[in-house]
Amino acid sequence: MVALVDTTLTLSDGRRLAYTEWGTAAGRPVLYFHGTPGSRIWCPDESAAIEADVRLIIPDRPGIGRSDPKDGRTLADWPADVVELGNALGLSTFAVVGVSAGGPYAAACAALIPARLSGVGIVSSRALRKWNWEEIPGLQEEWTADDRAEFDVTHQDVAAGARLAAANFAPYVANLEQHPETMHDDLGQADGDRWFFTDPARTALFDAHLRETWRQGMDAVAGELNVVYMPWGFRLADISIPVHVWHGSQDPWVTQADIDFQVGRIPRCTLHVWSDSGHLGFVKHLDEVLATLASLGRARGGALLR
Repeated sequence: MVALVDTTLTLSDGRRLAYTEWGTAAGRPVLYFHGTPGSRIWCPDESAAIEADVRLIIPDRPGIGRSDPKDGRTLADWPADVVELGNALGLSTFAVVGVSAGGPYAAACAALIPARLSGVGIVSSRALRKWNWEEIPGLQEEWTADDRAEFDVTHQDVAAGARLAAANFAPYVANLEQHPETMHDDLGQADGDRWFFTDPARTALFDAHLRETWRQGMDAVAGELNVVYMPWGFRLADISIPVHVWHGSQDPWVTQADIDFQVGRIPRCTLHVWSDSGHLGFVKHLDEVLATLASLGRARGGALLR
């Protein structure tokens, strides 16, 4: 699996933003926001992007992979990076899809740059409820002691909060480095996702994209880990454009309550449920996700500036 493009863009503030492109170079543009851990170097199903005639663009968020960190960043900062990337690629409009921890980043774009978007997808994401402390009073009571400590420290000193989050994340990273099969076992709790890990080559690519997350070290990725504790800069209830939410009913991590909250909070939300999948439903059904988003792009009109 080799990307059509694997490069970096220098943003207006001097930071590098790394991204890859997959699928068809002249296809309908869809920006894919990976999970955490996750990175630009893995396309869940390249053949699905080709079949849907989609130009799938996968950027590394700040501090991840080859993208430079941005100290103190918030979720609301991400759409500005997305707009710069879209402008650099000559895209007047484009769809976005956020998978797992990428979900809030897709929601941020939906809320803050709706005029640039031809479609929005949120897939297998619990983060929109789990960390949405501004829209769910008392949510912190559901968090672990480490989560609450990271939240409290972040609200006193953002940099210190990031360091604490990175220190708490480090043992998880060390375990994944030594025993990637722990992630496989977690995801394999869903009967419908076990097929994914039966192919060693496919599994190796997946594991590599996880490791790419911290290629610059834990200090670089720290901002990704405590960003949800900072003010989000938007509310799900204020999203004005249609959003499609996909969920695998076997997901061991995303609960029905997480999905009900998203569907109930986002005003113009369409829910799609995969009964045959868990958290990796987006791999098995990427063709459906991309075909849906590409069709929305066709409905809005031309997506490429010529």
